[in-house]
Amino acid sequence: MKESGKFNYLLNLFHKYSILPLPLKSSLWFMGCNFMQRGIMMITTPVFTRILSKEEYGVVSIFSSWQVVLEIVMPLCLNACALNLYVRYEDKEKVLSSLCSIEIVLTIFWLLNYLLFAEGISNTLNMSIVLGLCMILTVMANQIIYLWTGYKRYIYDYKWVTIVTVLLTGGSSFFGVVCVLFWSSTAEGRIVPLAIITSVISIILYCTIIKKNAAFYDKEIWMFAFSYGIPLIPHYISQFILQSSDKLMINYMCGPQDVAMYSIAYSVGSLINILITAINASFIPYQYQQIKNGNYKQLSLRANQIMLIVAVFLIGIMMFSHEIILIFGGEQYLDSQYIVVPICLGVFFNYLFQIFARVQEYYLHKFTLIIASTTCAFLNFVLNYIFIQIYGYQAAAYTTFVCYFLFCFLHYLCYKRVVRTNLNGNKIYDMKGIVLVSVFIILSGIMIYFFNHLIWIKYSVITVAIINFVIFREKLVVFIKVLQSKK
Repeated sequence: MKESGKFNYLLNLFHKYSILPLPLKSSLWFMGCNFMQRGIMMITTPVFTRILSKEEYGVVSIFSSWQVVLEIVMPLCLNACALNLYVRYEDKEKVLSSLCSIEIVLTIFWLLNYLLFAEGISNTLNMSIVLGLCMILTVMANQIIYLWTGYKRYIYDYKWVTIVTVLLTGGSSFFGVVCVLFWSSTAEGRIVPLAIITSVISIILYCTIIKKNAAFYDKEIWMFAFSYGIPLIPHYISQFILQSSDKLMINYMCGPQDVAMYSIAYSVGSLINILITAINASFIPYQYQQIKNGNYKQLSLRANQIMLIVAVFLIGIMMFSHEIILIFGGEQYLDSQYIVVPICLGVFFNYLFQIFARVQEYYLHKFTLIIASTTCAFLNFVLNYIFIQIYGYQAAAYTTFVCYFLFCFLHYLCYKRVVRTNLNGNKIYDMKGIVLVSVFIILSGIMIYFFNHLIWIKYSVITVAIINFVIFREKLVVFIKVLQSKK
């Protein structure tokens, strides 16, 4: 009877899934893909930190940081215009093939330039010529994959995206582990398999795209792509400086070993990004729709709920930073646990600024985005240059937190201006709730920083929290239902 009950339950679940609308099915699968990618990275990170030396793992982190900035500069931000073109053109496959063809041309251009100036470029990037070549191939191959994935998301074709995600993430991680174990326990052993698999998959995808719609060149699409993407480069470069330039500056000023220490702490503090990415997949469209419909009260409620969830998860990461770093990196990386708190606080304000920035984007106030991002990026560079020399790699965590806090505040001021201009002063968000949650996580971070090393205090707090959760669980369920009823 029990087996029959389980079977009926599974049938009922399958039926509910089968009648879901296609957009909702796609969202669930895309969310699953994101969790799988991040999950595989989390599983393999402890393997690489234990096999590779600190110096070699630092080189891998440097490679990742350069990859972020080169993915802005080399493809000329052409990915940013894809959705706009899909809206403008009925033949969306023609748009996809034209954009991918631009990336092929750019790939050939960058490869030829690299081969001519390989030694000088490699010295600038502070990595070997082989890794430099892998960088070019990985960056440009990713553009084809991003464009193809974006198109599939647009038409809700989740099946092939799932398959390609499994092949790309699983294959590169598996062969990366095999190579560092049996071929070379160096940065090349980790990165070369990634470059090869990414390149092979992108070539296969491009061949299928161009075979389906052989539109290599379309003057109108190409001109729109260049005119739209190139002006956005300063904005995205500024975002990179805020998010990833720390590792590059630490490398030049302190060395690869300190990069490895900082990278482990940053990876731990950024674990919440798995949840944030999954939430944003559905919340961002919801946010735009509510602004369009003028449902500010519902949007404000949802924004506060999500912000509180993010804050609670970050507090959990801060409290268990010692244990998480021990799992991810081992005892040799334990000193980096002391910068997890400022990193987590920076991640929170990095999330918070986005809810203000999207209002500016909705009302096409792009210039305010550029001013805020470039201002804070410049400040971040200056503060890192000053304080990393004095206090070492740990200073980068605090300077980044300060800059993200200022970044968030500047976007709040820009948001107020947009509201005053476009909504006659009507408020979209509940600022009291936002301030309360912000103060709550900052105070929690300060307390955790000073008392987290006292194990008995930490686990006493956790025990009390669990006991209260058990005692008041029914009231908590009622409270959640009340919130859900206010949709």
